Amino acid sequence: MHDPNSTRKLWVLRGVAAKLFDQVSVTISQHSGDWIIVTEQTNLPDSLINVILPNKTKKLLGQQYLHAIFDATQGFNLDAFAMLAGTLIKGSVLILFLPENFSTWQDQDSLRWNEKPYPIQVPNFVTHLEQTLNEFIPFPNYQFPQPHGSTCNLVEQQTILNKLLKSDKTIKVLIAKRGRGKSALAGQFTHFKDCLVTAPNKNALTTFFQFAKGDIPFYAPDELIASTIDNFPNYLIIDEAAMIPLPILEKLLQLAIYKNSYILLTTTVEGYEGTGQGFILKLLKNYSCEFFSLNMPIRWCDNDELESFTDHLLLNGLFPVALQPLPIQQPMNYSIVNRDDIISLKQIFYLLKDAHYQTTLVDLRRIFDAQNLAVWQVKIGNNFIAAAITINEGNLSDELIDDIWKGVRRPKGNLVAQSLVAHAGNKQAAKLMSVRINRIAVIESYRRQHIAHQLIQNILEDAIKYGKDYLSVSFAYHHETSRFWSMLGFMIVHVGSHKEASSGSYSIMAIKPITTEGYNLAYSMNKRLRRNIYWLKNIIDLPFDNLLLADSDQHLSTQDLEELQGFCHYHRSYEATYAALCRLNLYNDKQSNLGKLPVLAMLLLNKKCEALVIQQFNLTGRKALIQTIKQEVKQWLDNYF
Repeated sequence: MHDPNSTRKLWVLRGVAAKLFDQVSVTISQHSGDWIIVTEQTNLPDSLINVILPNKTKKLLGQQYLHAIFDATQGFNLDAFAMLAGTLIKGSVLILFLPENFSTWQDQDSLRWNEKPYPIQVPNFVTHLEQTLNEFIPFPNYQFPQPHGSTCNLVEQQTILNKLLKSDKTIKVLIAKRGRGKSALAGQFTHFKDCLVTAPNKNALTTFFQFAKGDIPFYAPDELIASTIDNFPNYLIIDEAAMIPLPILEKLLQLAIYKNSYILLTTTVEGYEGTGQGFILKLLKNYSCEFFSLNMPIRWCDNDELESFTDHLLLNGLFPVALQPLPIQQPMNYSIVNRDDIISLKQIFYLLKDAHYQTTLVDLRRIFDAQNLAVWQVKIGNNFIAAAITINEGNLSDELIDDIWKGVRRPKGNLVAQSLVAHAGNKQAAKLMSVRINRIAVIESYRRQHIAHQLIQNILEDAIKYGKDYLSVSFAYHHETSRFWSMLGFMIVHVGSHKEASSGSYSIMAIKPITTEGYNLAYSMNKRLRRNIYWLKNIIDLPFDNLLLADSDQHLSTQDLEELQGFCHYHRSYEATYAALCRLNLYNDKQSNLGKLPVLAMLLLNKKCEALVIQQFNLTGRKALIQTIKQEVKQWLDNYF
């Protein structure tokens, strides 16, 4: 039996932040604790010292605190709230500040996920928040918890540790909600096995190292992949695996297997880290694994008041979904969800969590209230089986498009349209009107039945109805994903020059033209990309032969000269101008009476070895290198014209 007074409590106070901080100052002075304060406010009483901004709460991970305040009077950052709540130990109070009146409240947090430069009202989230408060905190109890002991029931911990030690599977996966002690258990595991540990954030391993042997080496994921460890240990521990991009995680698994090492993965499958379903469904299905789980909380008591509230606010857990596919002859309904249909929006979020890699709390906020967004659903009867999120883009002013091309402005929104201007150099992409497919997901039991294909066809028909010029999509390269979009008539028009942190792969942008203007755009950009691939294949590690056929016509074109002018005189990046610079260098080599380009030529010859060129020409760093090349090209263009 646990002491009911040791449950963590949520207090909710409404009003102006400054007055609320004055109101709770007496409570803070009377009850000792850490009193972590998450707020955007700056003019706070001097007595409040543990203050942190909402976007800095990752610093709290791996720590444990007693008592906290979360100020949501200006904006409600769900990620920050989840991180803070998960650090509080039993007997804690979390004081939540809310505005007095939600009817006119504009959520500053919407600047993170709504594609507008100003905050907006968030009626669906407010309704969800109010419903959750009424359900789980119907009669607020502002009594302070009594002092408590720190004893925990560790029977489950010891049982799982024994099972882990006895398991002969190469890969062991330990899954638990926050506060269950999985990091502590992984640390205890090191006393019995020869281990090293990797994690996306070393600072979050505080608890792990408290319980681990004193000499356990740590490597960041990229560092470990690039290392040459002679005596690789018997076990590789990967903490918070759901936060590591899938391609990097797979390389870690392959490295350990190659070294004949066992692997212990620990992860949280719901919350600010993402759902964790990505690596479970997409990666580990290719390996023989044994799964273990911790259910009994250690950091707080079972049936904890704050955890119950937080789980329902963050929509942890799943709505019932059909585990077995219903007969396919039943009619499927494809439609757009009404944006005030909160129940359906929640179910769409659950579906995305179940089917899509790293669905996060930002996605929940976006689905609830983001503007310029449509949520599509596919249902058989009352069962949700697929969903998509689309965003309208384009129709920007000529002045704004020109500034985007120059690199002097990057306003919120229009992700693909802006990228095609800023990186692929085509201004028409943002002038035309388009629909970006932001997310699309089908639950596992209904895949490979052309449901996604038909859903996209419905999106296309809707785009045609409203006079759009093209559909667009941006995705991390994978052979199957690229083949899927190609089969649907999407033409690749841009390839990112750097691997995305979230996926560990290069970003591909593709468009499906609708109008004549859309076809002209797709054709010209695809042709331009095929010319660029001739050079990009030397610096981008992608199987271009499976994507596009490179164009051997490498004359210096009018568009090349325009991009070179943008590179010299504005802020167009070296990467965005790389192919044009290569063609300039090639053209210059064939001439005898034009200016010299020694630094550019050296860099292109050595491709990725910038440090060598910087040393060769006694430059101070990359910034000086690019500036020197700009001066070379500017002088060349002045001579040319």
